[in-house]
Amino acid sequence: MSSSELRSTSKPSPPLTAEELYSPRYRYYVLALIAGVNLFNYMDRQLIAVLIDPIKAELDASDTQMGLLTGIAFAAFYATFGFPMARWADRGSRVNVLSFALAAWSLMTVLSGFAARFAHLLVARMAMGIGESGGGPASQSLIADYFPVEQRARAFAIYVLGASVGILIGGFFGGLIAQTWGWRAAFWIVGAPGIVFAVLIRLTLKEPVRRGQSELPEGVGLVQRIVYLFRTRAFRHLMLANGILTFSNIGAAYWTAMYFVRSFDMSLAQAGGLTGIIGGIAGTASIVGGGVITDRLTPRSRIWLVRVPVLAAIIAIPFHFGYYLAPSWQLAFAFGFAAQIFAHTFAGGLLSSVHALVGSDERALAAATIMFCASVIGLGLAPLAVGLASDAFQPSMGDESLRWALVCMQFAPVWGALHLWLASRTFLQELPAE
Repeated sequence: MSSSELRSTSKPSPPLTAEELYSPRYRYYVLALIAGVNLFNYMDRQLIAVLIDPIKAELDASDTQMGLLTGIAFAAFYATFGFPMARWADRGSRVNVLSFALAAWSLMTVLSGFAARFAHLLVARMAMGIGESGGGPASQSLIADYFPVEQRARAFAIYVLGASVGILIGGFFGGLIAQTWGWRAAFWIVGAPGIVFAVLIRLTLKEPVRRGQSELPEGVGLVQRIVYLFRTRAFRHLMLANGILTFSNIGAAYWTAMYFVRSFDMSLAQAGGLTGIIGGIAGTASIVGGGVITDRLTPRSRIWLVRVPVLAAIIAIPFHFGYYLAPSWQLAFAFGFAAQIFAHTFAGGLLSSVHALVGSDERALAAATIMFCASVIGLGLAPLAVGLASDAFQPSMGDESLRWALVCMQFAPVWGALHLWLASRTFLQELPAE
């Protein structure tokens, strides 16, 4: 038999993985780009948190309306459109999805600054939710294919770190810009750079080979794939834990700047600076530290992908109560900083756990499912729940009504920690064979 015949009958070589195909320098460049997308995601999304009172005054809105604007109006579209965006990412180019999504939501941020009425801002916020729905699924799927499981918690932590940096920039500079030039200018200045960054993503980010295919055949539809995901008990509990912890964290994030303004008579710039420092510096330590610790423990047993998050969630609970019960802004800042050191430690391990449970061609869908729960429970209900509670407490609590609304939110992490613990009980048994 000739050498050409031998070549024709031999098995084709498996495609090269990202570690074999790309240098570590390029892979971390990709991770920096994806973290940058998440930065713009949260910077644009959270910007409105520090602009609530000036928008409320100019557009004659209530706290409940602002809770609707920051919550369900955004989250309903963000959650719903995540599924078709995820299927596009799982079946097509994730790079295209990511660049398109970033350009779309950045444009909507800019247009928010032109709103003449509350209804205009509401529509822009809904459209922003559609754009941002494509960011998470494509980003997480790309990270899972660029990094092996023993490096993913740290990689996902760096990805989530983009959110903390975005909150820091949005809070600090958003408040400063609004105080200097008005809330409309804050939307214009913060939103425009994302459009340029979307072009950079499209031109320099390469589509990697997908690693680890699903057990499901190619023709299985969206609904059947979602049902298949829910057959895994660990996945169900991780999804609920992420949603509940997001409920607590996001509900606080959208309203904490106004808590400092109303309870401690601070300016927008001061409140935005304090919440930016808490979310940016302490949040960074929490996210990165959680990823590093999780990756160091994972080689011993993958159960630490879930155990690190559950321990951190429990430790953070008393600090959160201190944050909103403090009698002075100095104590509130100290408790808030301590709370944030632990509050986001779960992020890297939880996302790495989810992607360890699924194949490459359903990772974007798994991310979209996780996002859906986090969006409906967290982004959708949390800001609205705080606004409703604040309005309900207003007759008896006055300016302190927001403080007590935020205190009520701090019971949620107990429930979230319970679901993380339940996920840890079946996680190892439900990991797919390698």
